[in-house]
Amino acid sequence: MENIHQNKSWYSINSIEAKKGKSTDIFIYDEIGVHGITAKSFLQDLKDLGGKDITLHINSTGGDVFEGQAIYTALKNYTGKVTAKIEGLAASMATVIALAADTIEMTSNSLFMIHSPMSNVFGNKSQMRKQINALEKVEATMLKVYAKRTGLDEDKISYMLDSETWLSADEAKEMGFVDSISGKVEIVAKYDITGFENKTAEEILTTFGNEHIKTEKQMDEATMKNWFTEIKNLIVGKAEAEAQQEQVQTEAKEEQPQVNTNELEAKINALTEERDSLSQKLSAEKEKANESKEDFKTQFDTMAQRISKLEATPSVTLAENEPKVSTEKSVQKDEWTDLAKNLFK
Repeated sequence: MENIHQNKSWYSINSIEAKKGKSTDIFIYDEIGVHGITAKSFLQDLKDLGGKDITLHINSTGGDVFEGQAIYTALKNYTGKVTAKIEGLAASMATVIALAADTIEMTSNSLFMIHSPMSNVFGNKSQMRKQINALEKVEATMLKVYAKRTGLDEDKISYMLDSETWLSADEAKEMGFVDSISGKVEIVAKYDITGFENKTAEEILTTFGNEHIKTEKQMDEATMKNWFTEIKNLIVGKAEAEAQQEQVQTEAKEEQPQVNTNELEAKINALTEERDSLSQKLSAEKEKANESKEDFKTQFDTMAQRISKLEATPSVTLAENEPKVSTEKSVQKDEWTDLAKNLFK
């Protein structure tokens, strides 16, 4: 590129092409909104283009969410045609900016990564909650951008954001994030991606093919095939490894000796009969227990009635029932004596 604005660190505009009235090239080849250059400068330069068509070249790990949202809105409202070309990596907010274009093209050796917004905050629990609420609202706006572009369900996209999803060019096109795939380009930027979860710096470099670029200018068919295999292994290797492990476990189970179904059925029937027999014995014991309970209750009621009758009858002592003994002496009756008494009255 010639005559690039030297005071810009994370974006540049090809001013020569703009003056000629041709499609203007804008390059976002670094982390968005850093090094003291804000989106305000980008928006002013965009305004100065006067509505001319734009080719937006992207090779960025993303950057400041709010700066990125401002750029996205400005590009969506831009009067000229915007064509985005992802040339290496579009990650985080760089993907949102790319989706502002009318047409999105992605080189075959590029990657497309989306994840939930991240933030650093220091403070008490109230400040932490405020930051969480802010992140949730930012993620909601990103969800709408992705869903509108791809037509995918927001729940599915939300899962992809939570999982930090890396997509190859073919996968990004299949899911509707990009419209077309172009040939491989040489990658000229290197980033610190230690903040991401599912890719290491070494994996990204391998994906981009930098080691091959350093030593050779062209790539033969066999090397190209191996290179795409490496990309596939990076993107879906984990899933395939899990599937292979599951297949191994399934085969191991199939190799186990088969169980004799007839023998197993006979054992089940024997256990069932034993259960039924025990159940019958238990029922018989319960009936006996109930009968014994009724007999005891009857005897108890009979004794209670007898006790009630005894309590109602006056008690008689043994002395009262014994025959009385007379203490008077019996006197033999004397008729002559009685006659004499009567004469001398």
